[in-house]
Amino acid sequence: MEAGKFTEAEKEYEEIVRADIASLGEQNPKTLTDRVTLAVAKSKVGDTLAAEDELRALLALYTRRRGPEHEETISCRIALALLLDDLGRTREALTEFRQILEIRERVLGPDDVEVARVRHMLGDALVSSHQLDESLPLYRRAQAVLVRELGPENRETLLNRSNLACALGEKGDFDTAETELKDILSTRERLLGSDDVSVYMTCFYLGRILAGHGHLDDAYTYATRALTGLQTKLAPSHPLIIRAGNLCAELKADIARHARKEDPHANPQ
Repeated sequence: MEAGKFTEAEKEYEEIVRADIASLGEQNPKTLTDRVTLAVAKSKVGDTLAAEDELRALLALYTRRRGPEHEETISCRIALALLLDDLGRTREALTEFRQILEIRERVLGPDDVEVARVRHMLGDALVSSHQLDESLPLYRRAQAVLVRELGPENRETLLNRSNLACALGEKGDFDTAETELKDILSTRERLLGSDDVSVYMTCFYLGRILAGHGHLDDAYTYATRALTGLQTKLAPSHPLIIRAGNLCAELKADIARHARKEDPHANPQ
């Protein structure tokens, strides 16, 4: 979602929360749920301090009123953990996700889809902190449950599979990562069409994996498709646009250096 849409969502939920408080009261369950959503919207537009303060206050309230294992308490805690991960406070995020996972597994059992979702989120946080060996089994356990409960072509299942493939690529298993991402790309194109953001993001990750494997020309083809497509969907300042643009620039420079090595008399571009 673009920043402008998050701003719209923030304004919309500010109005909803005001209406909730006026008609239902500050501590009504719907009011509290909408306050969590508003805090998440604030974090997406950069008001992270206010978002964190609100989520921590709501978490304390939920824990006191509902208990630490209640669904609403856990949902609020997940929102806080995701915010901490987005802020680069990975150690704090990992602590939250590990404790959430322990509660989810104890309350729901190890094979519940909500447990799989937390395993996926914990896997993402571990990748952020370069703890790949621990992330891989979490992704795989999540994948088994998501395939069984949601189906192999569900959006969440494909996202988990994609993140697992990227983690494998980070570990140096380029062949498996490439095969997986190409299959995911084909599936997403069939289900969503060729002009979906998730399709362009798969191209971006394929570009990174192929670059790591030394397949620079193919990597550049996927990276440029990602950049061109994302430019039609997102604002120019969006972080995904910047990342795709940087990847294209790096690959173009690498291809030029490789060409000069093969032909030292070639004129630089």
